[in-house]
Amino acid sequence: MRKYWLFLIFFVLLSILIKIFGEDNPINVYLFELINYHQVSYLNAFMVDLSKYGRCYVWIPLNALLLIFKKTRRTGITLAGSFILAIILGEASKYIMAEPRPFYFIHSNLLIPRPHDYSYPSGHALIVGDGATVLALTSPKWLWIPLLIEALLVSYSRVYVGVHWPADILGGWLLALWIAYFSVEEERKGLLATIEKIFKA
Repeated sequence: MRKYWLFLIFFVLLSILIKIFGEDNPINVYLFELINYHQVSYLNAFMVDLSKYGRCYVWIPLNALLLIFKKTRRTGITLAGSFILAIILGEASKYIMAEPRPFYFIHSNLLIPRPHDYSYPSGHALIVGDGATVLALTSPKWLWIPLLIEALLVSYSRVYVGVHWPADILGGWLLALWIAYFSVEEERKGLLATIEKIFKA
């Protein structure tokens, strides 16, 4: 078994613990309050923008750019494939877990409107974590390091603005890491070869 499968195992174990103890456990509550209850007013607008736009408005255009240029097309195809897998597994996990958002349990300093879907795992953390990891495995440092920082900030912002538990972010990243490694390995094995031929990658 490849070592990256440990990320999936840890994700499953974390999910089981959350189902047993709930997200409103003392550790999760403490970490949520540590972040959400200590907002800094001059950072609020930045954190809101990160939370609202840091996923779709960064990663979709980036993926499109990678697909345009022949030199980066294989990475773009791998990234698109991993995003599709992340969306499917992320949504399935949310409905299987059916964990409510933190504001249903404790006071939250909300900076954005209340989302109405389930909380675990964080879809934002999943997508940006997946994207950053795929780039780290396939791209030069000048590209993936800034985007890794962006991904971490987006993930942090979801707790900061009051819509996710810290465990949601951890779960999103664990699943993202497995999806990214799996997608890159399968692309290298030729799983996406037909699509790459169509796009002349």
